[in-house]
Amino acid sequence: AAMRSTGKAEEVLSDSSSEPGLEKRDVVDSSQDAGLMSRLKRRGFKSVDILPIARPEWLRIIGGLLDSEFRAGRAPPDTAFGWYLDRVDQAVERIFAATGEKVLLLGHSAGGWLGRAALGRNTKLVDQTRALVTLGAPHRIDPAGEDQTQGALRYVEDKFPGAFLHDRGIEYVTVGGSAVLGVDSADRGTPEKESYISYVRLAGRGDVLGDGIVPLSSAHLDGAMQITLPGAKHSIGTPSEWYGADDVIDQWLPQVTSCLAWQTLRTAIGFR
Repeated sequence: AAMRSTGKAEEVLSDSSSEPGLEKRDVVDSSQDAGLMSRLKRRGFKSVDILPIARPEWLRIIGGLLDSEFRAGRAPPDTAFGWYLDRVDQAVERIFAATGEKVLLLGHSAGGWLGRAALGRNTKLVDQTRALVTLGAPHRIDPAGEDQTQGALRYVEDKFPGAFLHDRGIEYVTVGGSAVLGVDSADRGTPEKESYISYVRLAGRGDVLGDGIVPLSSAHLDGAMQITLPGAKHSIGTPSEWYGADDVIDQWLPQVTSCLAWQTLRTAIGFR
């Protein structure tokens, strides 16, 4: 997502969800009253824009199979996700051209590391962006883990590590949940067992805390403002506990607002 700064208000551009079986509109605007979009607006964000990605478009990732580096697990993000990164560029440029105000990118799940990839490859996008906020994003893969992006995520971590663009004026805020401990011995289908399986892919071990999909060790970036929420879960399938739930938003959003306020003050006095 991306937010545009307008005085005390902000504008948000939200990424499209990679949640299986969901489109981003299902996630951030699941209803006129209850979606993340309307919740952010009620909290003072002047406008919230959604990155338009339809569910079938994610099938374009399969095209990466035509690339030998993708098949070998060494592909950069553009190989399979270039179309998505282009969409981010276009959306931010449109907002910036219409308002003259920098955008705040808000990415849930894969949208978080894809936001880093987009910023890392496009200097113009950096100049039009003030911050990247990620919610339950799988930023890191342990050497013992499994890179399901076929090299794209490892590329981002290698080329654009941590708060890579902080010196260019980009604030980084990573939000991770620690609501679920993975348990290998738990019954199949339970949150504990499914979390264990998911965590192993990223962290190389499953007996750790996370949001049910992403282990906490993968959700944070060095140099970022790191916000850990003990009760937060990854999926909208847990509507009262996921990152976009009213009670959960009120745990991370005030800290994001404070971060942006300090950024504005530092800019006003000419200090980064």
